[in-house]
Amino acid sequence: MIDSSEEFAIAEKYLKEMLEADDTKNFELYTKRYEEKHLVNFSRERFSDDIKCMHDRNGMNTGYEFLCTLRNSSIDGLDVFRFVWKGVYEKRDAVIDFGVYKKNGNWHVIQSAVY
Repeated sequence: MIDSSEEFAIAEKYLKEMLEADDTKNFELYTKRYEEKHLVNFSRERFSDDIKCMHDRNGMNTGYEFLCTLRNSSIDGLDVFRFVWKGVYEKRDAVIDFGVYKKNGNWHVIQSAVY
């Protein structure tokens, strides 16, 4: 079942941007949807190291499939909408856990993890 909510549309749009950022090693594109306060310990060097490890383990992304939504969670008092996709990579499939929230009329990413 595909979720047709505003939250889903935003999450999928941002997921596409972040997958492109992963494949092109583009730090600015990867971080542009995060609030600055959620990037305090996330440097360009850490991004580079993470991307290198991810490419070594997974290869490049070749697609994704929506799997499900998870119950909303509260992170730092924010109502976080969580979505799970199957990430299809050259070397293996992975689970992508992705969380977004709306603050002052703007949507932001708070969580993006590949397992």
